Amino acid sequence: MKRSRNLSSWIRRATAPAAIAAALVAGGVARGQDPLPPDPVIPEAAVAELLAPEVGVEPVGLIDPAVGMMNLALDGWFAGSELRAAETILRAPRKFGAWTVDMGDAGLHIGSLSAHADVGNVVDLNGTRSGSIYQTLNLIPGTPYRIRFLMSGNWRTNPLKPRSLSVLVGLQKFTFTMTKPANWAPNQMGWEEKVIDFIPQKAVVGLRFSSESPAMADGAAICQVSVLTKRPQPGPLDSIPVPLPADLADYVVDRDAAVVLGKALFWDAQVGSDGRTACASCHWNAGADIRPVNDLHPGAPGSAFGHQTSAGPALAAAAVQNFRGANQLLSSEDFPFHRVQNPTEPASVDGNPVTRDTMEVAGSEGVLNRRYTRHNPGSAWDEGEDTPDAVAQVDGVAVRQATGRNAPTSVNAIFFDRTFWDGRARRYFNGVNPLGELDPTARVLQSNPDGTMSPVKILIDNASLASQASGPPNSSVEMAWSGRSFAELGRKLLGLRPLAQQQVAEDDSVLGLYRDSCGRGLNQDTAGYAALIRRAFQPKWWNGQKLTADGYTHMEANFSLYWGLAIMMYESTLVSNDAPYDRYAKGDQTALSAAAKEGLRIFMNEGRCINCHHGPEFAGATVSSIRGVLSEPDGHGVTLMPMAIGIAFYDEGFYNIGVRPTPEDIGVGATVPGLGPLAYSRREQLGENIDPLNVVTPDRRVAVDGAFKTPTLRNVELTGPYMHNGGMKSLTEVVQFYTRGADFRKTNIQNLDPDVHGISQLQGNPESIAAVVEFLKHLTDERVRLQKAPFDHPELVLVNGHSTTTMPRATDNLVVLSATGAQGGKPLQTFEQVLENGLDLFPISNPRPVAPAAPTPDPVAASPAAVEPAAVEPAAAAPVAPEPAVIGPVEPVVAEPAAAVAPAAP
Repeated sequence: MKRSRNLSSWIRRATAPAAIAAALVAGGVARGQDPLPPDPVIPEAAVAELLAPEVGVEPVGLIDPAVGMMNLALDGWFAGSELRAAETILRAPRKFGAWTVDMGDAGLHIGSLSAHADVGNVVDLNGTRSGSIYQTLNLIPGTPYRIRFLMSGNWRTNPLKPRSLSVLVGLQKFTFTMTKPANWAPNQMGWEEKVIDFIPQKAVVGLRFSSESPAMADGAAICQVSVLTKRPQPGPLDSIPVPLPADLADYVVDRDAAVVLGKALFWDAQVGSDGRTACASCHWNAGADIRPVNDLHPGAPGSAFGHQTSAGPALAAAAVQNFRGANQLLSSEDFPFHRVQNPTEPASVDGNPVTRDTMEVAGSEGVLNRRYTRHNPGSAWDEGEDTPDAVAQVDGVAVRQATGRNAPTSVNAIFFDRTFWDGRARRYFNGVNPLGELDPTARVLQSNPDGTMSPVKILIDNASLASQASGPPNSSVEMAWSGRSFAELGRKLLGLRPLAQQQVAEDDSVLGLYRDSCGRGLNQDTAGYAALIRRAFQPKWWNGQKLTADGYTHMEANFSLYWGLAIMMYESTLVSNDAPYDRYAKGDQTALSAAAKEGLRIFMNEGRCINCHHGPEFAGATVSSIRGVLSEPDGHGVTLMPMAIGIAFYDEGFYNIGVRPTPEDIGVGATVPGLGPLAYSRREQLGENIDPLNVVTPDRRVAVDGAFKTPTLRNVELTGPYMHNGGMKSLTEVVQFYTRGADFRKTNIQNLDPDVHGISQLQGNPESIAAVVEFLKHLTDERVRLQKAPFDHPELVLVNGHSTTTMPRATDNLVVLSATGAQGGKPLQTFEQVLENGLDLFPISNPRPVAPAAPTPDPVAASPAAVEPAAVEPAAAAPVAPEPAVIGPVEPVVAEPAAAVAPAAP
């Protein structure tokens, strides 16, 4: 994880304003060629106050921005002294910051020699002659530690001589030598990482860096010194408990029934206003979406709530102007969306130019832009009116919309503290929408003894997936005509048989017992939606006998509550804890190949991947790291850490890594209109006590704009395209991105994560990049790839773009994901394979529309006893057809044989 709770303990001790301000210096000051705003002037007394440890309290460093762990060496960036000159010769005995020159002299360089990524300052161990610097460390005897520092040399003089230094740790001595790198310059030092692993035998240990290049000026140079507790490799995923609400029993009386209900709702295409869009439509391939047609969005959405920066209107206009158009077929040549000539080296105008860039987003195909008017009893198709859309159209013909962000996987999503890329699905479920505690108006209905219902406010903790699930069903882009409510959706589904037009495998691990005799959907008597709700939920949440003021039954009015909790319960079973890495973490050394083991070593060390993708979940913003088994119990997700420049508070697990310019999408930095900011750290500034360990006053710096949740890397080979904008097609492109460093460092510098300054050891090293990719593939659970239980599923008809785009309406191009049972089916494809070979799914040609069966309305669900329900005759069960089912809406869009779709323009 990016922080240690030792840092928060340090914050509690250093509560004086001057001490907090001094942390800005201790965190390092970036000095580069970018025209950045000046750093704040910090009083020299504040520096001294911070560096002077309290009596009886062990001094602690700040988090090392290069590795994301507590740095036990004070002032490892050599930025804690009062000195400001570009170069200062320090002669023994001389103290600077937390260091002491005890022999010869050394040179402190502030900008005259550039530290790696311009973070901190540089010490030349030969000022005018060889010198030595030291400090005393307070460690725990017998504990493994790692010393990490960067080494280069000052070759302004004696350019042909190598530079050598020694490191003395207690009584152990280590020597390093380096020759002058090609193209060395004071602002291009060619830093090399050096690592020393040691186990101290005493609690107080000296750390000394000494020049081994005597009788000369300008010697070995060092920067970014860290002493770290050696980080262990993540354990197996089954070592982390699945987080569920402590008060779940107040709502759910039968967890198994809730899982059945949740799986049915998740996969039921009748949920969509078009009768063919399910939650699973965007989460069908290892929980993600790899459809290649009509998923492009112009980009630069600003935030989930539109643009909230001054650059917004211009960006939105530019995105639409440069948009290639809807219904594009993506190809390998379209990726990555931001391309540099040499993908492993930082971009530069003269040596490594950017050869392609687009603001477009590879999202997921949704629904037509229509306004909801009413549902049709007994039909999956909702009535609506077309809404003109300047983007979702081809030559004036309306086509399906695309989302403004890529769809994250639903597998292992249960482990997150907040969900969606921007964390707007809160950890507290309010029973109504994703905004949790942010929405003071959210209410659900609880029955009274006399049959009436009273509105009550609920906040269910550890229920972010319930919050998340409540968003897409009525999203006017993802699943519904605009304006549809959950009560309307409830009225619709309570009048339909679950999964009525979708094959269900006889051995489906959850739904098989309730499969209808016709082979499609669930049996209405034993597993109709109303019956499942009554089995799963406490009666007080559904047994009211009156209508609401709007004319809805108790069950219809509370449908969002059942929806959220049931889908959360289903998704809590989607835990992929049997990857090769899990077996390796349990002691099976043969579970990882030699290349994967080398990739793991890079992942843990010079790659710094573990800093964000940490823990057995290989993710950030997880419950376990914020307030669970991997954190202190009083932590709640606000962290103080050095950023790419300076130090700031941020939301743990949410990082700006420079994939796109910050103003294009500010992520967790957004503000919910009328309800305030999404970011925990900004809400702390407003006085909320979200994290008891951290008090973020209004004058403190917060770095959350353009930051997104760190996704899990489990099954990542199957969940492309990658990043929040879907702009990378393969794991190789992802590792190349981190190898060269942030693509928009200058634009994003005020919020940029410190870990994305590139991986020098991987630059020009395709073998090491391939090793990291190999390791990532060993995070795949073969049950996920083969669609075995618990990852089996009903049949799903998917819309993969449009085969024709002529009046009066574009024709959906339909393909079928076959139902699988507990034993699974054929292997899932990767996104890269789809781009090369197309979707390996069954195409539908001239399908026979099948009208969904309309069951007799349930008297409790559809209407209170006092209200006479309208009689609806159930349709006869359709025979099992040999071809896949196609949901037949009231206004059917008849699919024709798939036509060639024009490829996207390069």
